[in-house]
Amino acid sequence: MSTRQQDEGPRDWRRRRRRRPLQEQSAQAAPEESGDHSADEPEEQTSRTLISFLDPAVDVVGIFGAPLLVAGIIGLVTGIVVVAFVSSMRLYGWIDIAIGASLIGLVGAVFISTVIAAFLSRTGRYGINTLILLAAFIGIVIVINVVSFENKQRSDVTATNQFSLSERTKELLEGLEDDIQATAFYKALEETPDANVAARRNRVVDTLDEFSARSGKFTYRVVDPDLEPSIVAAYFGARPTGFVSETVVIENLTTGEFDSLQPTDIAFGQLEQDLVTSLYVATGLEQKTVYFLGGHGERNLDSGGGDGYALLRQALEQENYLAQGLVWPRNSTDVEVPEDAALVVVAGPTSDLPVDHALALDLYLLGRDAEGQRRRENGSMIFLAEPDTPDSWREFLIQWGIILLPGYIRDIESSVPGLPQTLALNMDFNTIVNFNLLVLGNNEAAMQSAFEAAFEIVAPEGQQLQDIFMPDAAALSPLPVTDGARLPLALSVTSPNSYIIGDPDRTDPVTEGENADVPGPFIPAMLMRSAAKVGMALPEEGPVESDISLIMAFGDADFVANSNIGRGSGLDMFVNSTNYLLGDYSLVSIRPKALAFREFNLDRNEYNFVRFSSWLFLPGLMALAAGLVWWLRR
Repeated sequence: MSTRQQDEGPRDWRRRRRRRPLQEQSAQAAPEESGDHSADEPEEQTSRTLISFLDPAVDVVGIFGAPLLVAGIIGLVTGIVVVAFVSSMRLYGWIDIAIGASLIGLVGAVFISTVIAAFLSRTGRYGINTLILLAAFIGIVIVINVVSFENKQRSDVTATNQFSLSERTKELLEGLEDDIQATAFYKALEETPDANVAARRNRVVDTLDEFSARSGKFTYRVVDPDLEPSIVAAYFGARPTGFVSETVVIENLTTGEFDSLQPTDIAFGQLEQDLVTSLYVATGLEQKTVYFLGGHGERNLDSGGGDGYALLRQALEQENYLAQGLVWPRNSTDVEVPEDAALVVVAGPTSDLPVDHALALDLYLLGRDAEGQRRRENGSMIFLAEPDTPDSWREFLIQWGIILLPGYIRDIESSVPGLPQTLALNMDFNTIVNFNLLVLGNNEAAMQSAFEAAFEIVAPEGQQLQDIFMPDAAALSPLPVTDGARLPLALSVTSPNSYIIGDPDRTDPVTEGENADVPGPFIPAMLMRSAAKVGMALPEEGPVESDISLIMAFGDADFVANSNIGRGSGLDMFVNSTNYLLGDYSLVSIRPKALAFREFNLDRNEYNFVRFSSWLFLPGLMALAAGLVWWLRR
């Protein structure tokens, strides 16, 4: 009976091995029952000796099987998490996985019969079937993701196509041949308390993400200027980080060319247009055109003589600008500034300005073509005057708020030794800013513009310009009209010991008497931001940035002539002024996306219904379905 019970007992080899000593005792008690058994006993004894040393370990695994299994599962899961998400501890993660897998395998080997029985039972077969279905589902999902990743299609489901790019932008991105990297200088979103700045940051990141999705050649990064000063220095030198915030730099990684842009309005509505313009500049596909006006005795752009501008043209072309002449014959009445003009330079005119020519320049500065149709934006101009500039040109400048005073500036303290009529302007940033404080008063917007202009022109990379030498320079003054349409900014100032002398042959100022010369300080270089001509009405809603006309006026035309290029920082002053005036000029016109703001107005009861129904409806529905299934299968 005991033998039958042993035969019908569990087939667990560990349990059978524990019964072997009883069988051996029976064999020793009745040796006469089998002579052959006595002959085989040494071999059985040897087999028992080889395996018996594992019995204690197997017994321990059998007793603590459940805790070891749980520990193995925990080790396996934690190891996978460490390997997947903590790269610095990946080695320890693999060790954790190995230990967990070993524990699970050890418990499974000891209880092999139980494991096999579990898989072969009805419940086990259901479990295997579930695992197969789960593996098939995961495989299908992986295949779908791989196919969709290689063949992705993006759709804008907003009513106003808020996240769609224009066709011109798509064509430009798809045709990129060089690697382009955009760097947006913003702090982290949680460190941005200003809601407007945070909104602009989100808009910039979303737009750059759209650009990146359209081309594998376009990448972007968001950099905190305070945490990454080395990146700021690579683009802007020693400029303070406060003046770098919200700047986006588009860099051609192949050629090293880059262009920077800043928000042109509080909502960054022209962001796509500005980014496309910077892409054109960085890739060299298109250039901003600078026209030098001719036909009125202006300086010759192609002349290599002492008073020519050939070296200035070369410097502008090195800055990736296209410098061209724009000649208007004096007798011509059908004149117009070309549509692609980013900047018009009037360099030392010596003959009168015809009425039709003045009208064409006015229309350009007002952002209109010959038919009066709106251009993309208002125009920009650099005017280089002389003490003998004709009156018609002086009247033109007055219409834009700039007075060109008669005579030349004689600065007793700041003039070239031996050349008393040549100014040696000290381009000290603090002096310029303090002078603007006195002129502008307590005007926050004006002071912000003054600081920005001073940094861009006088200290573009945190390094101040050297002295600028201006022979026979005329003085400039803002028109004393307080209609809020103009903002003058002085960009160089003479010393208080300076005078206006009307006689070009006299160098000693008259300081006393009725005929005394007018004392300084004076402004030989001034930036005028105009929303309208003198006498024109401003729009009721106020001008936007694209409606601002910029005129950079200098009281001398010789400081950038070929004969003076190597002296001081006159050339740098002109090029920096060009960069500042053209910073917001767009090479393309892309209509901004309409941002529709839709409100969902609810009273308290409706709000509670939406909130609690979203929290409880779907979970309650699933619980009801689960209860129904249990009732049917109970």
